[in-house]
Amino acid sequence: MQCIRPVLKSELLAVYQLEQAIFGEHSYPDFFFRQGFDCWPEQFLVAVDDRHQLRGYLLCAQSGDPQCMWILSVAVSENTRGQGLGKRLIERCLAELPLSIQQVYLTVDPNNPAYFLYQKLGFRDINFEADYFGIGMDRMVMQYRRS
Repeated sequence: MQCIRPVLKSELLAVYQLEQAIFGEHSYPDFFFRQGFDCWPEQFLVAVDDRHQLRGYLLCAQSGDPQCMWILSVAVSENTRGQGLGKRLIERCLAELPLSIQQVYLTVDPNNPAYFLYQKLGFRDINFEADYFGIGMDRMVMQYRRS
C-alpha cells in the first residue's frame, strides 16, 4: 500500500535517484528538486510504501498565468508500474489544485504508455511539438480543464 503526501526534505535524494533511474541523461539535476521543495511544496508529492520507500513522485508548478499550472514531472519506479500509482498521483494533484487554477498542462512523448493514462484522466491534446526537448524528442502538449 502506498501513501501519497508532500515530499520531505530528507526524501529529495531518493526523488533525484528515481528521476535518474527513469529519465537517465534527460533527468532534472539534483538541485532542481531542492528548489522545487522550496518553491512548490504543496505541489511536490511523493508516494511511499509501508516501509517508507519512495515509489513515485509528481512535481507541479504555477505558471506565469495565475489560472494555470504545469505538471513538470511524474515518475513511478519500474517495480511499481502497472499498479495505478501514476494515476493516483495525478488524481491527488488535480483534487488539491488551488481554487484559482483552471487549467493544468503537461508534455508527454506520444509513444509513452502514460499518454493514454493522461487521456483517461481528462487531459486533451492541444499541440504536437517536434523536437520539444531537442532533436527527436517530440512531445504532445496536453491540457486538463477544471469543470
